[in-house]
Amino acid sequence: MRNLLYEPLPDAVEVNGKEYRIITDFREWLRFSDLLGDDTVNERQKLSLMLNWFEELPPLSEIETAISALIAFCINESEAKNKPKKHGNSGKKILSWSFDSPYIYAAFLSVYRIDLIRIEYLHWYMFLALFNALPEDTPIRQRMAYRAVNPADIKDKKERQRIRRIQREIRIPSKPMSAEEIGAAFG
Repeated sequence: MRNLLYEPLPDAVEVNGKEYRIITDFREWLRFSDLLGDDTVNERQKLSLMLNWFEELPPLSEIETAISALIAFCINESEAKNKPKKHGNSGKKILSWSFDSPYIYAAFLSVYRIDLIRIEYLHWYMFLALFNALPEDTPIRQRMAYRAVNPADIKDKKERQRIRRIQREIRIPSKPMSAEEIGAAFG
């Protein structure tokens, strides 16, 4: 675990014993996360696009290891226990960097007085540390908490209905199914 108070923030990833400098601004890693979850981009295109996060490309023979290093940097493996995207082991998505961006922006502005649009640079790990430390009463944290609730665990019928209504209102939209996917579902 990295100590943000006295250890320098990484600006490179290690690939087979050699360090390769990478882009570290939070905006780029939000884009990287979006790319990882984008089903409209095929795997070959994703791999090619991911190489743009390197300032100097590793040798082609080490591309697979290099991509793994980028993904590890993105999820900040040393802080993996605080990953915000999924809830526990249920796999339920409780945060979308894109869909929830207005609430993330407002929380940073309100809590830290950081304007994420106008800030020149913020290291990805610093962004994650600040995000993970947002108070529970911020709208983004409340949205995440409501999404994480399993209504089936709620005994009171009215409360269960209230939670389901809230979850419908704040649900993260899923990609619409293509005609082929719909056909396959019924075929």
